[in-house]
Amino acid sequence: MLSQLKRLSLEADGRYATDKELAFLKSYGQTVRQRISGYEKIRDAEDAIMDEAEAQLMEIDPQVFHQGTQDFTDTCRRDRKNTLRHASAAMLFHDLDRLRDGLLLWQQTIVRAIKAEQPSTITWQEIPEILREHLSAEEMDLMMPALHLTQALLR
Repeated sequence: MLSQLKRLSLEADGRYATDKELAFLKSYGQTVRQRISGYEKIRDAEDAIMDEAEAQLMEIDPQVFHQGTQDFTDTCRRDRKNTLRHASAAMLFHDLDRLRDGLLLWQQTIVRAIKAEQPSTITWQEIPEILREHLSAEEMDLMMPALHLTQALLR
């Protein structure tokens, strides 16, 4: 949304925007209540979501947060929180470009550098199922594009 607004502001400078150029605003306006509601639910349940994710991931692979003898549970939790916060903001503002360019491409480099593709893949496969317990179907539909992008880039 913010990227689209900026682009529209530049493209329509000195003239009225066309109906086609305004379509994204109309679409956003129809979903803004669900976006705010979903964002607030994730924000308010962040610790519970993180606890559920951690438990589920450890059930899948008890060593998921370990590399050799080192335990990275706290670091992984911090990174999951940060990514979920950015994904939630992307859903709220309907701005996947900012999520991709502002966080995920950088995180992708880190994940590959430390060879953490498998834990990252498992994490972002499981998070949507956990979020379904906290969000309505409509809110989840709005969140899925950000989650799909996260899944695609962090595996």
